[in-house]
Amino acid sequence: MTSAIEVEETREERGNRRKAVGAAGIGWGLDGFTWTMYGFALTAAMPVLGMSSGMSGWVTAISIVASAVGGVLFGYLADRFGRVRVLTWVILGYSIFTALTATAQDGAQFMIWRILEGLTFGGEWAVGAALVAEYAKPAKRGKALAFVQSCYAIGWALSTVAYLVIFSIAPAEIAWRYLFLVGILPAVFAFVIRRTTKDVERVAEIQEAAKPSMRELFAAGQVKRTVFATVLGVGVQAIYYSVFVFLPTFLRDERGLSIVDTAAYTWVAIVGSFIGYLSAGFALDWIGRRLTFLLFFVGSAGSVSLFVLTPAASPEFGIPIIFLLGFFASGQAGGTGAYLSELFPTRIRATGQAFAYNFGRGIAAFGPLTVGIAAASIGWGNSIMMIAIIGAVIGCFALAMLPETKNIDILDTSAIRTPASGKKH
Repeated sequence: MTSAIEVEETREERGNRRKAVGAAGIGWGLDGFTWTMYGFALTAAMPVLGMSSGMSGWVTAISIVASAVGGVLFGYLADRFGRVRVLTWVILGYSIFTALTATAQDGAQFMIWRILEGLTFGGEWAVGAALVAEYAKPAKRGKALAFVQSCYAIGWALSTVAYLVIFSIAPAEIAWRYLFLVGILPAVFAFVIRRTTKDVERVAEIQEAAKPSMRELFAAGQVKRTVFATVLGVGVQAIYYSVFVFLPTFLRDERGLSIVDTAAYTWVAIVGSFIGYLSAGFALDWIGRRLTFLLFFVGSAGSVSLFVLTPAASPEFGIPIIFLLGFFASGQAGGTGAYLSELFPTRIRATGQAFAYNFGRGIAAFGPLTVGIAAASIGWGNSIMMIAIIGAVIGCFALAMLPETKNIDILDTSAIRTPASGKKH
């Protein structure tokens, strides 16, 4: 018979797990909210600040690179000082710097605020993913992390609503400032998360026993996983950024859709993204990490090609195709939280996840840059399709070099060694 103490402990653990999932989901959803509003605001901000299209491209690329640097930094800090504490820091950071973007008076100031926002934006995913992965049961880790990833689509939807409301009541030359000011709202949730959520006790004990070191990412026995986890991150994010950064531009310029029709197609892509994230979670726990990624990589390349090569101006063709695009091109990112958490030991988990995801993001920033450059000669659609297929090939190559990790216990410390002595803890 289960004792009252055991029941109470189980309830407490269940409550902590739910709070962790909620905290990371809210953080990632608000991350999506503040990031996707940038795309809506940029077009209106450019003429006001005297920014050329070339400069806007560089601002975007540099802010993504900044997020790579910030992601590694805050991932390391999460391994030093705890997941929840650092999660609070990054939510406060990207909220404040998003709001301060509204004060920019020229292109240089705009770039400074976007770089600072990028530094903190980059840290949220890895820190939150590590927290949830350590609370989740091994058999349900894929679904838990995919749910967190799906919250990004919710944030995207909320930023779309905010854009439609604010730009309908204020002229474009000032509305973009109001939109960025709304980005301060996530700061409220940072204080709630800090007061209600805590780290897994076993993780705290491991962190107390030995402080993390970046060198461990490249130690014997770990370096192969670090390198190819990063290559996987490049493939995942090359697909995502190259497709969705330029989706409105493609629909408007090459398909000739109106603002209303472009918004309608975007909503279908958001719905497809949300369902794709959740579906990837079930697949991860059912058929494993590698096969799920493979299916979604192939689906991404296929759906992007179908989207570009099939006339999508008529709803009977366009809506199903763009749904598939959202499903696969977003869903392929749904497994990164679970898989990357399982490729690094506890003491350097947030550091490793942050490095693989964000360094991969930094390299993947050249995907959108290449799309923008190549679009002048081969068109937006062909450029997007080219980078998406290259990203899928890169991702499949990384999978071939990485192990299957389904159902492993990531809090098993028996295999963790100190870099200096090689002794187990």
